[in-house]
Amino acid sequence: MSHVARRRRRRGGHRLLRAVAGGGALLIALALPATTSEAQGGGVRPGGAPVRPEGLSGPDAAALKLLERAATAYQSARTLRAEFTQRLSNPRTRTDLRSRGEFFQQGASRFAFRFSEPADDRIVADGDAIWLYSPSTARGQVFKMPRAAGMGIDLTASVLREPAQRYTIAALGDTTLDGRRVRAVRLVPKAAGGTFQRATLWLDLESALVRQAEFTEASGLLRTLTFTGIRIGGSLPRGVFTFTPPPGVRVIDQAAMLGGTGRP
Repeated sequence: MSHVARRRRRRGGHRLLRAVAGGGALLIALALPATTSEAQGGGVRPGGAPVRPEGLSGPDAAALKLLERAATAYQSARTLRAEFTQRLSNPRTRTDLRSRGEFFQQGASRFAFRFSEPADDRIVADGDAIWLYSPSTARGQVFKMPRAAGMGIDLTASVLREPAQRYTIAALGDTTLDGRRVRAVRLVPKAAGGTFQRATLWLDLESALVRQAEFTEASGLLRTLTFTGIRIGGSLPRGVFTFTPPPGVRVIDQAAMLGGTGRP
């Protein structure tokens, strides 16, 4: 398959996810913390020294260092567990959708979102494919996506992968979230046609973990994710990265349509 054909298929997968997630639940998949293998290789020269943008100094240079610490923290974490809330605001339709639940991650290829609101919605990456199950918006079916498509729409991973080369970085100041001191960092894509117009990450000053992430899309859609109770390195529930389609639920295998699991 040609490079152009693969790219077109990935775009189709991204559009499918947005269509499936019309109710707002599965849109969480667009903003996962950065622990993918793709995020691990960026921003470093072959000799091991980080690539520094020219002209970045003062608070903005400190913000870049904090972003690099965040990437390292997620990449080195054996496991991660946190509660999340998501708010999706659309000024055109005047809608304000909210969801919440718990997030789990192990290594570079396994993660899961268990929703409590809307109940029973699930996103599970089992290492080979990403399962999108949203009975709140797509009853009676589950979508099986290739792993590569999931990485392609992982917004936080995109931000933490080579941020100095791909984004204009600005420090917006410090504040407190959930009792933690955080620094807000704004990132604006240098190239046109990206997934978002701008992003703001609130990074924990002590641990460098992402406490909150906000993405503004070209449509004006504002997506805000907040993570609380973040725990790194602990045990996770058995079977949390396994998804078995419930009886009677139709599997729409986008992994096969988009060219398999798409391992990098």
